[in-house]
Amino acid sequence: MVFSFFRGGDEGLEHVQHEIVSMVGRCQHSFDLAMSCLVTDGDIEPIGEEVRATDWAINGIEESVRRELVVHSAVHGGADVGAVLASLLMVKKLERVGDQAKNIFDLAAEGVRFSEADDYDRFLDFRSRVSQLFTDTADALAEPDAADLAGLDRRAEELMGTFDDLVNALIHDDGPARYAVPRAMLFRYLKRICANLISVATTAATGIDRTGDVDLDE
Repeated sequence: MVFSFFRGGDEGLEHVQHEIVSMVGRCQHSFDLAMSCLVTDGDIEPIGEEVRATDWAINGIEESVRRELVVHSAVHGGADVGAVLASLLMVKKLERVGDQAKNIFDLAAEGVRFSEADDYDRFLDFRSRVSQLFTDTADALAEPDAADLAGLDRRAEELMGTFDDLVNALIHDDGPARYAVPRAMLFRYLKRICANLISVATTAATGIDRTGDVDLDE
């Protein structure tokens, strides 16, 4: 596994690559758990403990990678500055994804449930499609491919556009706030997750100077 911008660089950064892929997997785990809490009537406290523990682990990996990159830069100077900066960007984006997954769980912890909602199937669909973006992002990190990246970007942009449309519709909804507000918050979190994932995949494939103009909504 070699990120595109690492090719020809120092092999001392290989551990950083593995840690970044590990972060994607942990973020997906946290996301899947958090979304499951919104569509169940069961006890979510044990799941909340796992989400919080996973978030701590994600934050720990980010801090560890940042320290490792500082040491690497001190030893090797500016030879791998592009790879170092790209790695710093990716771990920061993934740390935010972990936070957004925890934010989704916090909605459930406040009592938000869609298990009886008339749009229940929509939440299952979004959970599946966004979770697949995590899997595809991990694949893009392991084996960067221009065609796969373009497909990932297209699907992420489509989802983000859908979430924007839903939020805009909720702004004009005449229903009770308890209907519109949780949905609007969730859709914003989901959009940010999509945006950060495509930013991570693009950075791994092209490097720090060609991350594109993804709407990170931050």
